[in-house]
Amino acid sequence: MTRKFMLAAAVLGGLVLAGAAQAQGGAAAAIAAGTVGEPADGSLGIAGTVGADVRAEVESINIKRRAVYTDLAGKRGVTVQDVAAATGCQTLSSRVKPGQVYRVGGGAWQTKGAGAIS
Repeated sequence: MTRKFMLAAAVLGGLVLAGAAQAQGGAAAAIAAGTVGEPADGSLGIAGTVGADVRAEVESINIKRRAVYTDLAGKRGVTVQDVAAATGCQTLSSRVKPGQVYRVGGGAWQTKGAGAIS
């Protein structure tokens, strides 16, 4: 197997397994409000002012995502950072909806419009 193929498989597996680590409750409302968003690094990020409960939920989601990425990286022979970045890229291109916020690299938070994220 090539490294590229293994990484692609890890990403697809990560998206399926990371479904358990999706926002619910306060974090879901914060995503809709634009105060929580998806950075390109595969984590969930705080993009505005949120309460301690939402912050704790985001941290919990990120712990679960990191566990999935770590497991997949070990199974696929790639780094955790590779899996997280590939999943982040996939998330930005397919799961961030118009009106939600995202961040690429160290840049500013942006609101997704109707077009694709570049």
